Amino acid sequence: MKKGILIVATCLMALNGYSQGWGWGDEGGSSGSSGSSSSGRASSGSTGSGSTGSTGSGSASGGAAGGGAAAGAPALSVPTIGTHYDDPPSFHRETPYTTNDGRPGIDDAVVVPYPYLREADLKFRRRIWRRIDCRQKMNRSFTWPKNPVTQIIYEAATKGLVRGYWTDSLNRVKTPEDCYKEGSKLIVTQIQNWRNPEDNEDLVDTAYYDIFKWEKIVRFEIMEDWLFDYKHGELRPRIIAIAPMYEEKFPNGQSYELPLFWIKMDDLRPTLAKSEVYNRYNDVMRISWDDLFNHYRMFDSYIVKTTDWDDKYLNQRTEFTQDPVGVLLEAENIKNDLFIFEHDLWEF
Repeated sequence: MKKGILIVATCLMALNGYSQGWGWGDEGGSSGSSGSSSSGRASSGSTGSGSTGSTGSGSASGGAAGGGAAAGAPALSVPTIGTHYDDPPSFHRETPYTTNDGRPGIDDAVVVPYPYLREADLKFRRRIWRRIDCRQKMNRSFTWPKNPVTQIIYEAATKGLVRGYWTDSLNRVKTPEDCYKEGSKLIVTQIQNWRNPEDNEDLVDTAYYDIFKWEKIVRFEIMEDWLFDYKHGELRPRIIAIAPMYEEKFPNGQSYELPLFWIKMDDLRPTLAKSEVYNRYNDVMRISWDDLFNHYRMFDSYIVKTTDWDDKYLNQRTEFTQDPVGVLLEAENIKNDLFIFEHDLWEF
């Protein structure tokens, strides 16, 4: 009888200790008096060191075993680290293999001026218009995904970095808003009347602009002068202006290529000089778009117009209206005439 009373008393004392957050010794009680709080956080009270259990290990699970409700725990709060993820992307620069010897990089590049030319030394000039097709194999670098020149030239005019012009006469300034709207189309369609959503046949007219994007640019037109310098004794070209082209379809079924805007090359050169282009010959030799256009002329093109009394393109002339092959042959004749002219300047 006494032995049974002793066992009951021992059990009551153990239950009283467990209700106060001590925990069972075999389960490793570690929570103090705060273990029974509703916050569910594992606390380390003065009596929560696991000393009350015979084999207690002091684990953090004692808070839950002591009556802590994990369901009432607040959500995890992550502090704001910064807003650098919203910064605009910058061009990737690879670490050079050689030690920097102090020479300026492409970010510090400046425009290399043309050779000094006096008006008295200029004995011959011929203006020519050319088309550059970015889909040609030699012109694949124009759509280099890392730094496409189509995006550089388009954003230079639409963001107001350089002046755009309406025509190749370069006498009427085109605002950035007009450059942005050029090539965009007004689309008129019908949608269901939102005032009467139950009637599917109740339609209303709506209009929106299909904004032109620089990815659609596949051709450029450049206007250049071929100059014969009497002092240096050479016939060299100089690009005057450049224009990205877009295709415009008319209701009669015909389509024409029209310029989005014209930009003076002298205004665009500071931007092109700081823009790198893919060099298919040597990765060590870093060149800019200014080098490609004005110094190396690493592009393929064909002549579409030259100075004439009617100021028309070759395909607009009467004799070439229905003869596209004749247009190409005439373009080759114009190019050949320049070579013959340069050859005849000298005696051999």
